[in-house]
Amino acid sequence: MDVCTNLSWLPSTRWPNVYYYEVFLSFRGEDVRRNFIQCLYEALAASGIYAFIDHDGIEIGEEIMLKIFEVIGHSEICIPIFSKDFASSKSCLKEVEKMVECDRTIMPIFYDASPSVVGEQQESYQQSFCNHAAKGVSPATINSWKEALRNVSRKRGWELEKFQHGDHQLIKEVVSTVRRLLRKDEVDVSEHLVGMDHHVQEMMTRLGVHYENRQVVEGQILMGRRVVEISGLPGIGKSTLVKIVYNKIHHLFEGCSFLNDIHGKVEEKRLPSLQEDLISDLQKKRCPLRSSAEGTAFIKYKFRNMRVLIALDDVSDFEQIDLLARDPSWFGPGSRIIIVSMRSNLFDKQLPVENYEFQESARQSVLGPGSSVVNICDDILIEKYELKQMNDAHAFQLFCKYAFRGKPPPEDFSSLARDISLGTGGLPSVIQVVGSSLFGKPLKFWEEALDRLKREPFNKEVKRILKRRYEALEDNAQQIFLDTACFFMGKDKTIPCYMWEACKYDPCRGVDELHNMSLVKTRENNELWMNNQLKVLGREIVKEENPRKPFKRSRLWNQEDIDRVLIKRKVDAVEALSATFDNSRSSPECRFFRNFSNLRYLRMNRAIIKGIKQSAKYSREDLFLPRLKWLEWQWCHKISSLLALDMSDLVILDLSWSTSSTWRCWRQIMKAKNLKVLILKDCAWLAESPVSHAPLKLERLNLEHCSTLPGVGRSIGKLRNLVSLNIKFCSFVQELPEEIGSLEALKELYIDGTSIKAIDFPEGSYGKLEILSACNCKSLSLSNSIGNLKSLLYLALDDTELSELPRTIGLLENLQTLSLRNCRSLWKLPDSIGSLKELRVVDLSDAVVDELPRSVKYLRNLKVLKMPRTFIREFPGGVKNLERLEEIDFSGCKSLTGECNITGLASLRVLLLVYTDISQLIVTIRGYSNLQNLRLDDGVLILKIETTKGERRQFNGCETAREFQADGHLISMLTMNQTLKQGGNQTEARKLLVDEVCLQ
Repeated sequence: MDVCTNLSWLPSTRWPNVYYYEVFLSFRGEDVRRNFIQCLYEALAASGIYAFIDHDGIEIGEEIMLKIFEVIGHSEICIPIFSKDFASSKSCLKEVEKMVECDRTIMPIFYDASPSVVGEQQESYQQSFCNHAAKGVSPATINSWKEALRNVSRKRGWELEKFQHGDHQLIKEVVSTVRRLLRKDEVDVSEHLVGMDHHVQEMMTRLGVHYENRQVVEGQILMGRRVVEISGLPGIGKSTLVKIVYNKIHHLFEGCSFLNDIHGKVEEKRLPSLQEDLISDLQKKRCPLRSSAEGTAFIKYKFRNMRVLIALDDVSDFEQIDLLARDPSWFGPGSRIIIVSMRSNLFDKQLPVENYEFQESARQSVLGPGSSVVNICDDILIEKYELKQMNDAHAFQLFCKYAFRGKPPPEDFSSLARDISLGTGGLPSVIQVVGSSLFGKPLKFWEEALDRLKREPFNKEVKRILKRRYEALEDNAQQIFLDTACFFMGKDKTIPCYMWEACKYDPCRGVDELHNMSLVKTRENNELWMNNQLKVLGREIVKEENPRKPFKRSRLWNQEDIDRVLIKRKVDAVEALSATFDNSRSSPECRFFRNFSNLRYLRMNRAIIKGIKQSAKYSREDLFLPRLKWLEWQWCHKISSLLALDMSDLVILDLSWSTSSTWRCWRQIMKAKNLKVLILKDCAWLAESPVSHAPLKLERLNLEHCSTLPGVGRSIGKLRNLVSLNIKFCSFVQELPEEIGSLEALKELYIDGTSIKAIDFPEGSYGKLEILSACNCKSLSLSNSIGNLKSLLYLALDDTELSELPRTIGLLENLQTLSLRNCRSLWKLPDSIGSLKELRVVDLSDAVVDELPRSVKYLRNLKVLKMPRTFIREFPGGVKNLERLEEIDFSGCKSLTGECNITGLASLRVLLLVYTDISQLIVTIRGYSNLQNLRLDDGVLILKIETTKGERRQFNGCETAREFQADGHLISMLTMNQTLKQGGNQTEARKLLVDEVCLQ
């Protein structure tokens, strides 16, 4: 480096450790304007990049050059700045030679000398080398310098003359590129990543970033402004996912910032500090703030024309980002904001919601079918993405990475390893803690770890994070959470909501809050579900109410604790209890009821309460459990025992599997005037309908498997609030009373397995019916009156003897699910089915249908088509352009031949064609973007791949594996037959298959 001017603005060279420098700048000071070098050096320094530059007119000698060569050898990037007389400096030429020799990353700047002048040594460069030769420099040295210049001139660099705005624009581009190469804007990510590819692809789609083959497509222009709100359980990998995405796309933006622990810093009153961090990251310059209001104003106006990427991690409330990035329009077009949220509704109602039609059209035009747009406002798109727990295979794979350092588990550890990985609930953070703690430990440690996972949250930090989310809930939501953890996992959500409503817990709001916080989920069958670690946490919270005295806890479910409590005379604290009394010694005394005076929920199994009088003449003062809302007394031997209970506030009564042979006291039991749910499943001795004595407020009546029940009874007409009637497998029931049709509140009717032959649906009746399940009704016939069920959403007619459906089924304008499984007489569907515009699921499994009507092409909302083991003969052309279709199952359709064309099925995730005679599968290269599961027969398959230009390539003799699965993308598992038909070139065909089919 030859510097002949006094650059006093530079720091003095004190030769710090050579490892200190990341960038080496080589230039000739007389040629390059002082301003450029100064601005470049300062811009690199301000961006956090340590650049080496020599100065102060240091006389370059051999000793100094050796030190400079050391710096070059350890710098990650070298930037020679070629000026007209660069080659006149021997030291500059030696530096370039050393860069090439050390194989550094070289990024040349052609300041006022073009690449051709440098590479071919033209003009002033030619004269400089003549001068060096005249001064005695050997030809070998000169040739070595020339070769180094030729090498560097061919590298990608920058030419000043190509930058319209001169030095400033060039420096900005240099700093941006250097930061990216040095990965300055990247955040640390765990090396142990499993199962993230699918989630990364989903995030890229929501961010509107073109992403192919696990790479961001370079040169793309981002449109509009987008916010992606990612939620999920604590420790499930949300932050890791965002870090991966952030590292992949940050170079597409003019400024980027990743701010973590938003919740904690806001709690510590450090909002101005957060604003300063954001501003510093985006403009690469610290800006002290006097107040948060000043920070908001600065952010709002400073970056309104800058394309930025902002990631905000661990946000629990919208107010926490209110002063950071409340409005995406604060930032320039193409900006993206990613928020890791403790709840899934952070942005709800924060921006104006346009009408549904506008949202739908915008969603499809921008993101395609299946996206989850929340709000659209001008060019602002807000999306949600919920990260689910790892599946069992990925959990086991990740566990092995930590517990066995990636090696296969030894045989004697294998079973335990799988059980422990399952016990972590698919939470990567728990898997990491557990796996790391067991590395190298003997078998006994593993057994203890498995037992501990079943009893308590494994790690204090995990427990702390989970408990913090629980503490952020409102009081009522906390009560619902604890109830679910202790009693209602797997329960139909509808039933406990009745109790929570009676207890003034506001269940609609509370359950919604739990959903938003990812603490409780509702599965497709409406069952409440939570991660195992959350279930353990909920029970731990209850135990912590009084660790040593269970009678002072609010909830009891452990039989040992309950046995200890039974001896107490007064147990006021307990409000919910679930017990099993399976022998006479454990059966409680009568005072059991009196002692638990504050119970709102009581579940007993096979209990025989000793000492209860069988009299119906109890005074109100003598009645037990005055606050009881839900009584679940299964296998109750004498229902007359209930007469001793105060049922005035009872809303749910479950006497399933009652063995009582007499129901004479039924009239007195029905003094429960507030009863809304009555469950009498499998009461084999119930020979009389209870509806004549049922309370008028009753909303749900379940008489499933009451095998001796002769009928429902006409008095059901008085139950004007009845929403659900279930008489499944009441085999003696042959007809429904006409009065049922007049029940204006009725939404659910389950008559499966009955002997009902026909149902009439006169116009105006069954006005709100949404679910009609009539499976296994062997004698059932459907009349045209079914078309009057305008509100019907779900129709199940599995295992019936129907030979055809009425044409009026096309009038069911709101129908979403049509199930006709195992209808062995059903050979076709009416053409009117094409009128079911809202239809999502069609299940014809094991029916004898041999074709679908052409009208299926109008089912634009269809997502699932199941036809395994049917007699369909050819792939239905009508479905090939249904853009929302996600699943097709034709497995076992042995009559199915010809080609399978899925070129128009952009949303297809599952395609099952095993045990068919399909001979051709036609897809587009981009058609596999969502496909996760493809199953085909072993044997010859002709695979045609259509390129985006319409070109087709055909390969004969390719076998497919039975399982064809990947995380969100199809990974080819194609193998070649030993010999291709017709003498095909196996090597070439294999290469083409890998190039064209392996899209990851």
